[in-house]
Amino acid sequence: MRVALVCPVLAEGGAGRAMTQLANHWCASDHEVFLFTFEDTSAQSFYPLHPNLKVRHLDLQSPSQNFAAALLHNVSRVLRVRRALRAVSPQLTVSFLATANVGVLLASLGCGWPVVVSERVHPGHEPLGAAWHALRRVTYPLARSVVVQTSEIAQYLVDWGLKNTTVIPNPVVAPPTTGSAPRISKPYVLALGRLHAQKSFDLLINAFARIAPNNTQWSLAIAGEGPEREALTALIAQLKLPDRIQLMGQQQDIGGLLDNADIFALSSSYEGFPNALCEAMGAGVASVATDCPSGPRDLVAHDENGLLVPNGDTQAMAQALQRLMNDAPLRAQLASAATAAAEDYAPVRVMSQWDELLEDAVPCAG
Repeated sequence: MRVALVCPVLAEGGAGRAMTQLANHWCASDHEVFLFTFEDTSAQSFYPLHPNLKVRHLDLQSPSQNFAAALLHNVSRVLRVRRALRAVSPQLTVSFLATANVGVLLASLGCGWPVVVSERVHPGHEPLGAAWHALRRVTYPLARSVVVQTSEIAQYLVDWGLKNTTVIPNPVVAPPTTGSAPRISKPYVLALGRLHAQKSFDLLINAFARIAPNNTQWSLAIAGEGPEREALTALIAQLKLPDRIQLMGQQQDIGGLLDNADIFALSSSYEGFPNALCEAMGAGVASVATDCPSGPRDLVAHDENGLLVPNGDTQAMAQALQRLMNDAPLRAQLASAATAAAEDYAPVRVMSQWDELLEDAVPCAG
Protein backbone atom coordinates (compact mmCIF):
# COMPACT_ATOMS: atom_id res chain seq x y z
CA MET A 1 0.00 0.00 0.00
CA ARG A 2 1.08 3.56 -0.73
CA VAL A 3 -0.38 5.92 1.83
CA ALA A 4 -0.16 9.71 2.11
CA LEU A 5 -0.58 11.28 5.54
CA VAL A 6 -1.12 15.01 6.06
CA CYS A 7 -0.59 16.80 9.37
CA PRO A 8 0.15 20.56 9.44
CA VAL A 9 2.84 20.31 12.12
CA LEU A 10 4.73 17.60 13.97
CA ALA A 11 5.31 19.66 17.09
CA GLU A 12 4.54 18.47 20.60
CA GLY A 13 0.84 17.79 20.98
CA GLY A 14 -1.85 15.20 20.51
CA ALA A 15 -2.20 15.49 16.74
CA GLY A 16 1.51 15.21 16.01
CA ARG A 17 1.91 12.31 18.39
CA ALA A 18 -1.06 10.37 16.99
CA MET A 19 -0.02 11.00 13.39
CA THR A 20 3.57 9.88 13.92
CA GLN A 21 2.37 6.77 15.77
CA LEU A 22 0.14 5.91 12.82
CA ALA A 23 2.90 6.64 10.29
CA ASN A 24 5.42 4.52 12.18
CA HIS A 25 2.95 1.64 12.52
CA TRP A 26 2.16 1.54 8.82
CA CYS A 27 5.85 1.81 7.92
CA ALA A 28 6.55 -1.14 10.20
CA SER A 29 3.76 -3.01 8.41
CA ASP A 30 5.67 -2.57 5.12
CA HIS A 31 3.38 0.06 3.62
CA GLU A 32 5.02 2.90 1.68
CA VAL A 33 4.15 5.96 3.73
CA PHE A 34 4.57 9.63 2.84
CA LEU A 35 3.99 12.21 5.57
CA PHE A 36 3.30 15.77 4.43
CA THR A 37 3.46 18.76 6.77
CA PHE A 38 2.85 22.47 6.18
CA GLU A 39 6.13 23.36 7.91
CA ASP A 40 9.29 24.63 6.24
CA THR A 41 12.16 22.34 5.32
CA SER A 42 14.06 23.02 8.54
CA ALA A 43 11.28 21.63 10.75
CA GLN A 44 11.95 18.65 12.97
CA SER A 45 9.44 16.21 14.41
CA PHE A 46 9.09 16.29 18.19
CA TYR A 47 8.39 12.55 18.04
CA PRO A 48 10.60 9.72 16.71
CA LEU A 49 10.01 8.68 13.10
CA HIS A 50 10.43 5.30 11.40
CA PRO A 51 13.52 5.29 9.15
CA ASN A 52 11.41 4.27 6.14
CA LEU A 53 8.97 7.16 6.54
CA LYS A 54 9.18 9.68 3.71
CA VAL A 55 8.61 13.16 5.16
CA ARG A 56 7.80 16.09 2.87
CA HIS A 57 7.61 19.66 4.24
CA LEU A 58 5.48 21.85 1.98
CA ASP A 59 6.28 25.26 3.57
CA LEU A 60 2.68 26.51 3.61
CA GLN A 61 2.63 28.48 6.86
CA SER A 62 3.42 32.01 5.71
CA PRO A 63 1.04 34.57 7.30
CA SER A 64 -1.49 36.59 5.30
CA GLN A 65 -1.88 40.34 5.78
CA ASN A 66 -5.55 40.68 4.86
CA PHE A 67 -8.63 38.73 3.74
CA ALA A 68 -7.78 38.85 0.04
CA ALA A 69 -4.25 37.63 0.70
CA ALA A 70 -5.59 34.87 2.94
CA LEU A 71 -8.00 33.74 0.25
CA LEU A 72 -5.26 33.60 -2.39
CA HIS A 73 -2.93 31.86 0.04
CA ASN A 74 -5.49 29.15 0.78
CA VAL A 75 -6.23 28.58 -2.91
CA SER A 76 -2.49 28.28 -3.52
CA ARG A 77 -2.18 25.91 -0.56
CA VAL A 78 -4.87 23.61 -1.95
CA LEU A 79 -3.17 23.55 -5.36
CA ARG A 80 0.24 22.81 -3.85
CA VAL A 81 -1.18 20.01 -1.71
CA ARG A 82 -2.87 18.60 -4.81
CA ARG A 83 0.41 18.63 -6.74
CA ALA A 84 2.27 17.02 -3.84
CA LEU A 85 -0.28 14.25 -3.48
CA ARG A 86 -0.50 13.58 -7.21
CA ALA A 87 3.29 13.28 -7.31
CA VAL A 88 3.15 10.21 -5.04
CA SER A 89 -0.24 8.92 -6.32
CA PRO A 90 -1.42 7.44 -3.01
CA GLN A 91 -3.96 4.65 -2.72
CA LEU A 92 -5.27 6.34 0.42
CA THR A 93 -4.82 9.79 1.97
CA VAL A 94 -5.31 10.43 5.68
CA SER A 95 -5.46 13.99 7.04
CA PHE A 96 -5.49 15.35 10.59
CA LEU A 97 -6.88 18.70 11.84
CA ALA A 98 -9.92 20.55 10.56
CA THR A 99 -8.59 23.19 8.16
CA ALA A 100 -6.05 20.76 6.71
CA ASN A 101 -8.85 18.23 6.27
CA VAL A 102 -10.89 20.72 4.25
CA GLY A 103 -7.88 21.54 2.08
CA VAL A 104 -6.99 17.89 1.47
CA LEU A 105 -10.56 17.02 0.51
CA LEU A 106 -10.63 19.92 -1.97
CA ALA A 107 -7.16 19.03 -3.25
CA SER A 108 -8.25 15.43 -3.85
CA LEU A 109 -11.36 16.20 -5.91
CA GLY A 110 -11.35 14.09 -9.06
CA CYS A 111 -8.08 12.35 -8.20
CA GLY A 112 -9.59 8.96 -7.45
CA TRP A 113 -8.01 8.08 -4.14
CA PRO A 114 -10.16 7.77 -0.99
CA VAL A 115 -9.60 10.33 1.77
CA VAL A 116 -9.97 9.75 5.49
CA VAL A 117 -10.00 12.85 7.70
CA SER A 118 -9.76 13.07 11.46
CA GLU A 119 -10.94 15.68 13.94
CA ARG A 120 -8.52 15.89 16.87
CA VAL A 121 -10.61 18.06 19.24
CA HIS A 122 -14.31 18.46 19.88
CA PRO A 123 -15.41 20.70 16.96
CA GLY A 124 -18.13 22.28 19.05
CA HIS A 125 -15.52 23.84 21.32
CA GLU A 126 -13.02 25.15 18.77
CA PRO A 127 -14.97 27.24 16.25
CA LEU A 128 -13.20 27.79 12.95
CA GLY A 129 -15.08 30.88 11.84
CA ALA A 130 -18.05 30.99 9.51
CA ALA A 131 -16.20 30.37 6.23
CA TRP A 132 -14.18 27.39 7.43
CA HIS A 133 -17.19 25.95 9.24
CA ALA A 134 -19.25 26.13 6.04
CA LEU A 135 -16.45 24.50 4.05
CA ARG A 136 -16.17 21.72 6.60
CA ARG A 137 -19.91 21.06 6.41
CA VAL A 138 -19.68 20.88 2.60
CA THR A 139 -16.48 18.83 2.27
CA TYR A 140 -16.69 16.29 5.12
CA PRO A 141 -19.42 14.24 3.40
CA LEU A 142 -16.86 13.67 0.58
CA ALA A 143 -14.54 11.78 2.94
CA ARG A 144 -14.50 7.99 2.98
CA SER A 145 -14.62 8.32 6.75
CA VAL A 146 -14.39 11.04 9.40
CA VAL A 147 -12.44 9.64 12.34
CA VAL A 148 -13.07 10.98 15.84
CA GLN A 149 -11.79 9.79 19.20
CA THR A 150 -14.98 9.50 21.23
CA SER A 151 -18.62 8.56 20.75
CA GLU A 152 -19.59 12.00 22.05
CA ILE A 153 -17.81 13.73 19.15
CA ALA A 154 -19.25 11.21 16.70
CA GLN A 155 -22.76 12.02 17.88
CA TYR A 156 -22.05 15.74 17.49
CA LEU A 157 -21.13 15.17 13.84
CA VAL A 158 -24.06 12.83 13.27
CA ASP A 159 -26.29 15.65 14.48
CA TRP A 160 -24.85 17.71 11.59
CA GLY A 161 -26.13 15.02 9.26
CA LEU A 162 -22.80 13.22 8.72
CA LYS A 163 -23.17 9.48 8.29
CA ASN A 164 -19.53 8.56 7.68
CA THR A 165 -18.05 8.83 11.19
CA THR A 166 -15.74 6.24 12.76
CA VAL A 167 -14.63 6.24 16.41
CA ILE A 168 -10.96 5.35 16.94
CA PRO A 169 -9.34 6.55 20.17
CA ASN A 170 -5.74 7.61 20.36
CA PRO A 171 -3.18 4.89 21.01
CA VAL A 172 -1.72 5.51 24.43
CA VAL A 173 1.10 3.87 26.31
CA ALA A 174 2.84 5.00 29.46
CA PRO A 175 5.94 6.90 28.26
CA PRO A 176 9.29 5.24 28.98
CA THR A 177 11.58 6.73 31.55
CA THR A 178 14.84 8.16 30.23
CA GLY A 179 16.27 9.17 33.59
CA SER A 180 16.41 12.86 32.67
CA ALA A 181 13.32 14.07 34.55
CA PRO A 182 14.03 16.96 36.94
CA ARG A 183 13.77 16.17 40.61
CA ILE A 184 10.62 17.40 42.34
CA SER A 185 10.05 17.30 46.07
CA LYS A 186 7.58 14.55 46.83
CA PRO A 187 4.71 14.21 47.27
CA TYR A 188 3.45 16.12 44.23
CA VAL A 189 0.50 16.58 41.90
CA LEU A 190 1.43 16.46 38.21
CA ALA A 191 -0.34 18.05 35.25
CA LEU A 192 0.73 17.78 31.61
CA GLY A 193 -0.21 19.81 28.57
CA ARG A 194 0.22 22.93 26.52
CA LEU A 195 -0.14 26.14 28.53
CA HIS A 196 -3.32 27.11 26.72
CA ALA A 197 -6.70 28.35 27.92
CA GLN A 198 -8.25 25.01 26.87
CA LYS A 199 -6.30 23.23 29.60
CA SER A 200 -7.65 25.53 32.36
CA PHE A 201 -4.46 25.35 34.39
CA ASP A 202 -5.62 28.49 36.19
CA LEU A 203 -8.46 26.41 37.66
CA LEU A 204 -5.99 23.77 38.84
CA ILE A 205 -3.66 26.37 40.35
CA ASN A 206 -6.53 28.03 42.19
CA ALA A 207 -7.80 24.66 43.40
CA PHE A 208 -4.35 23.75 44.72
CA ALA A 209 -4.05 27.14 46.40
CA ARG A 210 -7.25 26.53 48.37
CA ILE A 211 -5.84 23.41 50.02
CA ALA A 212 -2.14 24.31 50.07
CA PRO A 213 -2.17 25.75 53.63
CA ASN A 214 -3.39 22.43 55.05
CA ASN A 215 -1.09 20.28 52.90
CA THR A 216 2.25 21.99 53.26
CA GLN A 217 4.26 18.95 52.15
CA TRP A 218 2.55 18.78 48.74
CA SER A 219 3.57 20.62 45.57
CA LEU A 220 2.11 21.04 42.08
CA ALA A 221 4.16 20.60 38.89
CA ILE A 222 2.86 21.51 35.42
CA ALA A 223 4.89 20.28 32.44
CA GLY A 224 4.30 22.01 29.12
CA GLU A 225 4.81 25.30 27.32
CA GLY A 226 2.47 27.74 25.65
CA PRO A 227 0.92 31.20 25.43
CA GLU A 228 -0.53 31.20 28.95
CA ARG A 229 2.84 31.02 30.70
CA GLU A 230 2.99 34.72 31.61
CA ALA A 231 -0.58 34.78 32.97
CA LEU A 232 -0.08 31.58 34.96
CA THR A 233 3.23 32.82 36.37
CA ALA A 234 1.49 36.01 37.51
CA LEU A 235 -1.31 33.98 39.11
CA ILE A 236 1.18 31.82 41.02
CA ALA A 237 2.94 34.96 42.28
CA GLN A 238 -0.37 36.55 43.27
CA LEU A 239 -1.24 33.44 45.30
CA LYS A 240 2.22 33.59 46.93
CA LEU A 241 3.00 29.99 45.95
CA PRO A 242 6.13 30.19 43.75
CA ASP A 243 7.84 27.63 46.00
CA ARG A 244 4.94 25.19 45.79
CA ILE A 245 3.79 25.44 42.15
CA GLN A 246 6.27 24.92 39.33
CA LEU A 247 5.79 25.60 35.62
CA MET A 248 8.38 23.18 34.27
CA GLY A 249 8.24 24.02 30.58
CA GLN A 250 8.49 21.38 27.88
CA GLN A 251 9.84 18.09 29.20
CA GLN A 252 11.16 15.06 27.33
CA ASP A 253 11.11 12.56 30.20
CA ILE A 254 7.37 12.44 30.83
CA GLY A 255 7.73 8.82 31.94
CA GLY A 256 10.04 9.85 34.75
CA LEU A 257 7.65 12.56 35.92
CA LEU A 258 4.74 10.11 35.94
CA ASP A 259 6.77 7.43 37.72
CA ASN A 260 7.42 9.82 40.59
CA ALA A 261 4.03 11.57 40.70
CA ASP A 262 1.60 10.81 43.51
CA ILE A 263 -1.50 12.31 41.85
CA PHE A 264 -2.27 13.31 38.26
CA ALA A 265 -4.73 16.13 37.54
CA LEU A 266 -6.47 17.05 34.29
CA SER A 267 -8.31 20.38 34.47
CA SER A 268 -9.25 20.90 30.80
CA SER A 269 -12.43 22.68 29.75
CA TYR A 270 -12.62 20.41 26.69
CA GLU A 271 -10.56 17.78 24.91
CA GLY A 272 -10.53 15.72 21.75
CA PHE A 273 -9.04 12.78 23.59
CA PRO A 274 -7.14 13.25 26.87
CA ASN A 275 -3.84 11.56 26.03
CA ALA A 276 -2.11 12.80 29.15
CA LEU A 277 -4.84 11.39 31.39
CA CYS A 278 -4.66 8.00 29.68
CA GLU A 279 -0.87 7.98 29.93
CA ALA A 280 -1.07 8.76 33.64
CA MET A 281 -3.59 5.97 34.17
CA GLY A 282 -1.43 3.58 32.19
CA ALA A 283 1.53 4.54 34.37
CA GLY A 284 -0.48 3.72 37.49
CA VAL A 285 -1.02 7.22 38.87
CA ALA A 286 -4.18 8.03 40.84
CA SER A 287 -5.97 10.63 38.74
CA VAL A 288 -8.60 13.33 39.04
CA ALA A 289 -10.13 14.89 35.92
CA THR A 290 -12.78 17.39 34.97
CA ASP A 291 -15.81 15.76 33.36
CA CYS A 292 -15.29 17.84 30.24
CA PRO A 293 -16.23 17.09 26.67
CA SER A 294 -14.90 14.76 25.47
CA GLY A 295 -12.95 11.77 26.71
CA PRO A 296 -12.48 11.79 30.49
CA ARG A 297 -15.84 10.09 31.03
CA ASP A 298 -14.83 7.38 28.54
CA LEU A 299 -11.68 6.69 30.56
CA VAL A 300 -12.62 7.31 34.18
CA ALA A 301 -15.25 5.40 36.13
CA HIS A 302 -15.71 7.69 39.13
CA ASP A 303 -14.49 6.20 42.40
CA GLU A 304 -13.42 3.03 40.61
CA ASN A 305 -10.30 3.93 38.62
CA GLY A 306 -10.14 7.69 39.20
CA LEU A 307 -12.14 10.73 40.24
CA LEU A 308 -14.31 12.94 38.02
CA VAL A 309 -15.29 16.47 39.03
CA PRO A 310 -17.76 18.84 37.34
CA ASN A 311 -16.24 20.79 34.47
CA GLY A 312 -15.04 24.24 35.52
CA ASP A 313 -15.64 23.65 39.26
CA THR A 314 -12.60 24.88 41.19
CA GLN A 315 -13.96 23.87 44.58
CA ALA A 316 -14.77 20.34 43.43
CA MET A 317 -11.24 19.98 42.03
CA ALA A 318 -9.81 21.19 45.35
CA GLN A 319 -11.93 18.72 47.29
CA ALA A 320 -10.93 15.82 45.04
CA LEU A 321 -7.24 16.66 45.37
CA GLN A 322 -7.63 16.98 49.13
CA ARG A 323 -9.34 13.59 49.28
CA LEU A 324 -6.51 11.89 47.39
CA MET A 325 -3.81 13.67 49.36
CA ASN A 326 -5.31 12.45 52.62
CA ASP A 327 -5.93 8.83 51.58
CA ALA A 328 -2.89 6.82 50.46
CA PRO A 329 -4.85 3.52 50.27
CA LEU A 330 -7.39 5.18 47.95
CA ARG A 331 -4.58 6.46 45.74
CA ALA A 332 -3.15 2.93 45.50
CA GLN A 333 -6.56 1.41 44.76
CA LEU A 334 -7.39 3.88 42.01
CA ALA A 335 -3.90 3.60 40.51
CA SER A 336 -4.15 -0.18 40.24
CA ALA A 337 -7.57 -0.05 38.59
CA ALA A 338 -6.44 2.74 36.24
CA THR A 339 -3.62 0.62 34.82
CA ALA A 340 -6.09 -2.08 33.78
CA ALA A 341 -8.52 0.44 32.25
CA ALA A 342 -5.80 2.01 30.11
CA GLU A 343 -5.09 -1.32 28.42
CA ASP A 344 -8.11 -0.74 26.15
CA TYR A 345 -6.08 2.04 24.50
CA ALA A 346 -2.91 0.03 23.96
CA PRO A 347 -1.34 0.76 20.54
CA VAL A 348 -1.84 -2.79 19.28
CA ARG A 349 -5.60 -2.51 19.82
CA VAL A 350 -5.97 0.98 18.41
CA MET A 351 -3.76 0.38 15.38
CA SER A 352 -5.78 -2.70 14.49
CA GLN A 353 -8.78 -0.37 14.13
CA TRP A 354 -6.81 1.87 11.75
CA ASP A 355 -5.76 -1.24 9.82
CA GLU A 356 -9.39 -2.24 9.45
CA LEU A 357 -10.24 1.24 8.20
CA LEU A 358 -7.38 1.05 5.68
CA GLU A 359 -8.57 -2.32 4.39
CA ASP A 360 -12.15 -1.09 4.16
CA ALA A 361 -11.13 2.05 2.24
CA VAL A 362 -8.82 0.14 -0.13
CA PRO A 363 -9.91 -3.52 -0.17
CA CYS A 364 -6.78 -4.66 -2.02
CA ALA A 365 -4.75 -3.60 1.05
CA GLY A 366 -5.87 -6.74 2.82
